[in-house]
Amino acid sequence: MRKSVLTVFGLFMILSMALVGCGGSASVDTAEGETNAEPGDTTDGKLLDPNKFHFAMSGVYKPYNYVNEKNELEGFDVDIAHEIAKRMELEPVSEQLPWDSLIMELKSGKFDAITASMAITDDRLKEVDFTRPYYLSQAVMFVHEDNADKIRSKEDLEGKKVGVVAASTFKEAAEKLIGPEGEVVEYTSDLLALEELKDARRLDAVITDLGVGQHAIEHANLPAIAVGEALFVDKIGIAVQKGNQELLDELNEALEAMIEDGTYLKISEEWFNEDMLEEK
Repeated sequence: MRKSVLTVFGLFMILSMALVGCGGSASVDTAEGETNAEPGDTTDGKLLDPNKFHFAMSGVYKPYNYVNEKNELEGFDVDIAHEIAKRMELEPVSEQLPWDSLIMELKSGKFDAITASMAITDDRLKEVDFTRPYYLSQAVMFVHEDNADKIRSKEDLEGKKVGVVAASTFKEAAEKLIGPEGEVVEYTSDLLALEELKDARRLDAVITDLGVGQHAIEHANLPAIAVGEALFVDKIGIAVQKGNQELLDELNEALEAMIEDGTYLKISEEWFNEDMLEEK
């Protein structure tokens, strides 16, 4: 019995070697037109698909990017991405992913770019490349109306409980301002943090983008108010995989053309009634 098993095994090995010699492989068959490309592979070196522009965002940063009543991504970031795709003669394809996973998923090759109101920082530039800024974001403090007389400037945040979205420049600012007795509370979205201001006892303040806070106050009937001057101004860019210079150049070219021919200003005024690249 042992001899017969070895014989069968020997025949199997011979057949396997013959198949490899004829160009056979151990890979699983794919449907016509499909490939065995690994995540991060691209068809022509710059895009996942030569006919499409895949971009991602959190979808929880209204009015920059959010999910509308039709379950579609909408907002300033979306309109900018669609206009870029149009100029590159590509079909726009949007994806929604958690904010804190966007860079990781971009690096793995899940999509071509991040158009998610992402601030250009030194730490992020170590992992991805950014286009020129496509808008300037003012970081502002928001407080409950009843606390407006107690918190008027950044100095008043010392020892306070401050809400921010996780993995953001807002969090970094809050940690520097609250001092050893303060507390930073992280949220998955800025809107969730702002909603905590409905109760003046939950948070002393929220740090977020001025446009995000004003939109929430207006549309969600929040009893909140912006106080003090802007804490800082972030330059917001589109992120691509590190080293994808060809795509980066084309995105920058499209952005420059949009700004030059007035299309950018039109989109900006539709959402904010102002030029979002103009320094305040």
